[in-house]
Amino acid sequence: MSPPVAWTPLKAAHLLRRAGFAPTPPEVAKAVNAGFEKTVADLLKPDLKPGKPPKKGLEEVTYLQAWWVKRMITTQHPLTEKLLLFWHNHFATANSKVENLEAMHNHIATLRTYALTDMRSLLLAVSMDPAMLKWLDNKSNYVGNINENYARELMELFTTGVLDESGTANYTETDVTEVARAFTGWSTHDGEFLFKADKHDEGDKTVKGVTGNLDGTDVIDILVNDPATARRIPMKLFSYFAYPITLQDPICDDLQAVYVASNGSIPAILDAIFRHDGFWSPQAERAIVKAPVQYLVGSLRMLNGKVHGKGWDVGQTLQRLGQALYNPPSVFGWKEGLPWVGTSGLLERAKTAEWIADARGKKHPVHYDPKKVLGPAKQWKDMTAANVVARVLQALDVQTVSAPTSAALLAYAQADSEGNPMTVVVDKDYVDVKVRGLIALVMSIPEYMMA
Repeated sequence: MSPPVAWTPLKAAHLLRRAGFAPTPPEVAKAVNAGFEKTVADLLKPDLKPGKPPKKGLEEVTYLQAWWVKRMITTQHPLTEKLLLFWHNHFATANSKVENLEAMHNHIATLRTYALTDMRSLLLAVSMDPAMLKWLDNKSNYVGNINENYARELMELFTTGVLDESGTANYTETDVTEVARAFTGWSTHDGEFLFKADKHDEGDKTVKGVTGNLDGTDVIDILVNDPATARRIPMKLFSYFAYPITLQDPICDDLQAVYVASNGSIPAILDAIFRHDGFWSPQAERAIVKAPVQYLVGSLRMLNGKVHGKGWDVGQTLQRLGQALYNPPSVFGWKEGLPWVGTSGLLERAKTAEWIADARGKKHPVHYDPKKVLGPAKQWKDMTAANVVARVLQALDVQTVSAPTSAALLAYAQADSEGNPMTVVVDKDYVDVKVRGLIALVMSIPEYMMA
């Protein structure tokens, strides 16, 4: 495992695109100058400040969603926020059942705190999280009244998975019952974690061959050290940051070894992914369909955009795009990849592109300055329509487009409102109409959907 042979702007953009939301030209230039090693080291620095949303942000989920979007747009720790979305989907806890936005905010804050630590610390924190304890019913898991929901998902979704790479079952129904017994008494009181000793099963349990008076902490130790977890978690992380693979892929051998050697260190796994030949292979180039959050946040970051006020419409936009933060659709999270860009998904993205491109004035929920896309006004007088198209594509991190798409963008850039060819004069009026229009068009093309 080694860094790319040649650290170029294209390589830097690829890394920043995957480890964050969108690489702006200044960010790419900074990364190139810093070098690969420092860029990766800087990315892996965690953001440990949970931040406090405005009180009104806890009155409506769309306000809280907008607050998180604002944070993602302005963060100096893009990998933390990008990874946080991964863990949000992995642990898939939703306000639809928790029904407590403060608890959901605290849940995400907990994920942020432990996102770049190690699997044991992260899993222990999640297992004690009040929102999770309600989401998967462990707050009502008592001796004599076993609830297996958390125990089952702990293994099926959070750690080992159902089957290993050979198709062998990773756990039994007996394991589920015994794990549930170990977690009896892990509950809440007044919105905080509380271990209720009188509700805990003190008898011996046997989990995956280990017998004793096991509690939840013991189970977590067993599961995070299980070879199936050591293979599955890195596989999911590689699939998220590079391109989709399965447990059978030889890449998993390399990353499983890193997991074991580092005791499940998440930064160590990510560092190995960013150095892996597979991450830099042609197969990884533009191989990930942008999730709605990356589509929205990345667009606003690249346009140097801002969210005004409480941003209620921003939360609504995310919901229409299909990724309502704080509300994954089920314990299985969102179906990522191509499902994001089905017919309805593409239609909503086109509407969102127009909504962003047409943002004018402080009454609009978002704001950006299209003039900044072209650079200093003194350069405009020498620009052709082709120059304008190239600047917009560069600003939105689209490096290549098909010949028909290129021709269509150019035709739009040099046509009047009736669609007839015109002499292009790049001035404020042209920018306000044509640059905005090009932004909407570029944000709707297939090439823009891939990261």
